[in-house]
Amino acid sequence: MLDIKDKKVIVLGLAKSGISAAKLLLKKGAKVKISDSKPSAQLQEEITLLKDLDIETGGHNESSLIDCELIVTSPGVPVDIPFLRKANSLNIPIISEMELAYQYLQQNLVIAITGTNGKTTTTTLIGEILKTAKQKVVVAGNIGNPLSEVVDKIDKDYLVVVEISSFQLQTIKKFRPHISVFLNFTPDHLDRHKNLDEYLKAKARIFENQAHKDFMVLNADDSTIMEVSKQFAPKPLYFSMTKKDFKNGIWIEQNQIISRFKGNENNICQTQDIALIGPHNLENILAAIGVSIILNIDLEAVRKTLRGFKGVEHRLEEVACINGIRFINDSKATNVDSVIVALRSFDKPIILIAGGRGKGCDYSRLNHLLSTKVKALILLGEAKDEIAKQVDFNDIFKVQDLHDAVELSYKLAKPKDTILLSPACASYDMFKNFEERGRVFKEEVAKLSQ
Repeated sequence: MLDIKDKKVIVLGLAKSGISAAKLLLKKGAKVKISDSKPSAQLQEEITLLKDLDIETGGHNESSLIDCELIVTSPGVPVDIPFLRKANSLNIPIISEMELAYQYLQQNLVIAITGTNGKTTTTTLIGEILKTAKQKVVVAGNIGNPLSEVVDKIDKDYLVVVEISSFQLQTIKKFRPHISVFLNFTPDHLDRHKNLDEYLKAKARIFENQAHKDFMVLNADDSTIMEVSKQFAPKPLYFSMTKKDFKNGIWIEQNQIISRFKGNENNICQTQDIALIGPHNLENILAAIGVSIILNIDLEAVRKTLRGFKGVEHRLEEVACINGIRFINDSKATNVDSVIVALRSFDKPIILIAGGRGKGCDYSRLNHLLSTKVKALILLGEAKDEIAKQVDFNDIFKVQDLHDAVELSYKLAKPKDTILLSPACASYDMFKNFEERGRVFKEEVAKLSQ
């Protein structure tokens, strides 16, 4: 366990994770300073929450590193900024907020989920299965509830289910889940990671501290995951949409989900019994079942949850149907692969609303689905011109904001059309996060029927 009493600790980033980390550090007796690159005018709400703390805004002053004994970073802070490079040169330990929290949860059984897409849905589903099975469980991490927030609210008997991003994994030290889940790997976050290899190495750190008695739940259809996992110790359990008959795994055979683990084979349910829409979600469901099998969760609890679970907010969320036109909020789709999944989930014709802050993605990968499923593409945000240049599509409309996007999409739509917000971009050019973007979209849709 980390001993930080009376130590000088700097928390970088004043978002949710930073605030939670600062509060936890204070409870543990640390001398806390918070530093954020944004000007104070943009952080008044956050500053009010921590009004008695030493808060630096508008940049990170390297003089703060004098006598500093630990730095805790929020996920939004790149690890290669000059301040952190200087800290590294001074041998000051740098850890993520997730690692900080884990230091006080090492007696708990931790299940950690990563991957490019589907993390939130899978994390939430695992939590719901465990709750249905009457387990003591907490769901936290990159899902929006910082792990630091729950440290003092649970005892050692709780199962801890965490969504963990590549940014959080970059600065782990001892973080060790009993069960790790790696859902998929596709290009993303190339605005933060130098290249695809660096992104993969960050993701693969989820396995780094696991031992032979731990487990990793792996997508057997993803060759990159299969290859990178070979160098790590935990026992594998595979899930697949295309392969079957694993020694330990979950697969689909004649629309039946089948599991096999430690010699026991079970028919879980028929795929048509599942409430969650979208073929991609079958992968997430298989992964969640894999975790449940390892934990020996009652299968009836698994089946009951699958029959009732319809997904998470901002991920293929049906907002309204107005005059026969469906509105779908997929604000969490912050990369091209997520948009591909979304477009495949609905019948044509689709009016797609996309754009925001680019992440170095190749938008031309959307061309086939644009030509076969989309009747109009509405673009907004910093990346709208970049997207328009990369895609081969004629019916493109550029707008200033979500209000204009929703109004225009409704004018262009006819009954039985689907209006889909699936941005393929981060939200930070116009919103605090993808949640705010999704909420604004829903508010604008609601105005149409007033």
